[in-house]
Amino acid sequence: MNNQFKNKSVLVTGGTKGIGKGIAESFLMEGAKVFVLSRNAPKRKISKKGNSAIFVACDIRDNSSVEIALKDILSQTKTIDILINNAGGSPLLNATSGSINFHKSVIDFNLTAQLQVSVMIAKKMLKQKTISSIINISSVTANRPTPGSAAYGAAKGGLVNLTKTLAIEWAPKIRVNSIITGYIETENSLLHYGNKSQMKKVSKTIPLRRMGTPTDIANACMFLSSDKASWITGAALDVHGGGENPSYLNALN
Repeated sequence: MNNQFKNKSVLVTGGTKGIGKGIAESFLMEGAKVFVLSRNAPKRKISKKGNSAIFVACDIRDNSSVEIALKDILSQTKTIDILINNAGGSPLLNATSGSINFHKSVIDFNLTAQLQVSVMIAKKMLKQKTISSIINISSVTANRPTPGSAAYGAAKGGLVNLTKTLAIEWAPKIRVNSIITGYIETENSLLHYGNKSQMKKVSKTIPLRRMGTPTDIANACMFLSSDKASWITGAALDVHGGGENPSYLNALN
């Protein structure tokens, strides 16, 4: 990336593990000043090439917590150049099995919080002289039915639409894009899929025959926030190994 991220300030929500940690590490490799936001500190310092991420305690669902975190960050950097809205997630639960409060909490965590953080950061970005970038991490559940993840899928679909709207509202000062992530192998994958054998079966449904890695998503983030993507905003970039084989092919086989 020709050191274009050197000394740039990057915020990654949910940046202490999984995809978020992979994103943080990739930007650290390029010399960026990386702030990772999460409720809990990482078990180990996140570092690459002698460059360490700065942990900032923050619950993105709590407006006052975000305000305190932002104040802390701005005491350590003059600008915020890149925001990666990565935090999110939900347990699998059929719609009729979850309470209304459960569904609301899932939507708050995966959509409302991203809007809240983006608005607060954008107020700072819009006053800066340089062009900034916001990237929202969405999911394949945004574009297809996912039994057991009704509220989560709806929230991720809403996040893609939110991206397109904010891209227009905040142009040309802020480019806003989203990434449609596929199946990603992280430290929590075994908890979700059960075992390695199950994960191999899932991999076979993906055209590129493997699950993605946090680095795959990080590479897409770096592209979308780079000068090479200077005319890209409001986009939803599929990073999912080709998606899923059409079901009719399985039927024929």
